[in-house]
Amino acid sequence: MQVYTIDHNALPRLEDSVACIGFFDGFHKGHQALVKTCKQEAKKLGLLSAIITFDPDPWVLFHPTRVIEHITPLEDKIELAGHMGIDAFYILKFTRDFASLDTSQFHALLSNLHVKSLVCGFDFRYAIKNEGNTDTLLKQDLFSVHVVDAILDPIEKISSTRIETALKEGRVSDAAQMLGYGYSIEGIVEHGYHRGTSLLQIPTANLKLSREFIVPYGGVYAGLSHYKGTFYPTMINIGTNPTFKNKNLSIEAHLISFNGDLYEQTLRLFFIDRIRPEQRFDGIDALKSQLHHDIDETLSLLQKQKELVENTYRLWG
Repeated sequence: MQVYTIDHNALPRLEDSVACIGFFDGFHKGHQALVKTCKQEAKKLGLLSAIITFDPDPWVLFHPTRVIEHITPLEDKIELAGHMGIDAFYILKFTRDFASLDTSQFHALLSNLHVKSLVCGFDFRYAIKNEGNTDTLLKQDLFSVHVVDAILDPIEKISSTRIETALKEGRVSDAAQMLGYGYSIEGIVEHGYHRGTSLLQIPTANLKLSREFIVPYGGVYAGLSHYKGTFYPTMINIGTNPTFKNKNLSIEAHLISFNGDLYEQTLRLFFIDRIRPEQRFDGIDALKSQLHHDIDETLSLLQKQKELVENTYRLWG
């Protein structure tokens, strides 16, 4: 997959394409529907399939003092797009000058990017003051437009906002159902207190995040680890280890059936389901007994969530 970072005032030479457009935070099932339509149309027309997105997040530009959190960093969007079979990934630099384009200028830009057919969501907005929408897109004649309807779950429209809320409340299974795969974070394994190995005989990898991720609410989770191309069933703990009265939040992962040294290595953790909240135990033996139960529960939940696990393998393997 070819990746281009594009200044709208200095366009590169690009091939004709069918492109889907959006911010794609989370690459959830709604976004995946756009990608599916894009690939189908590209195959039918014999053109490249492309994703058009923006960086930085427009909210960062217009609300610089506000803390903006994302489900999927740009690097992860690129990786997922490649796994989904997209041919080209276009990153439009979102500047104040770019944000001032009117609808006609925005249409001309897409045409100059050699977009022959555009795929967008039903609620896509663009151009200055968000004056552009699917109606204005459908009225222009520079390229064809395919509008994809909302993807619904049993409650309501799947959205990045709902997924973010679910993660912050620890409802990682709900988030995964909307994403279509396990939510993940990535970091470098660093040295911790070594209690897992020395006291509990349950070694854990302590993760220092490599980028800004949304960290799920504290608790114990059933998940997966991805290390050097291999997935491992994993029990994940997020919290302060109240039994040992730690003060700082830690992210610890026990890779089931893994033997090896992970220190200073890059590790990605996927959250599939929640096991229990973090709690304080009266002693080491009680904690150790509970952790062995959590390991069994991890394996049981991963089996119950087999479809999500397999989708995670497919998209991230």
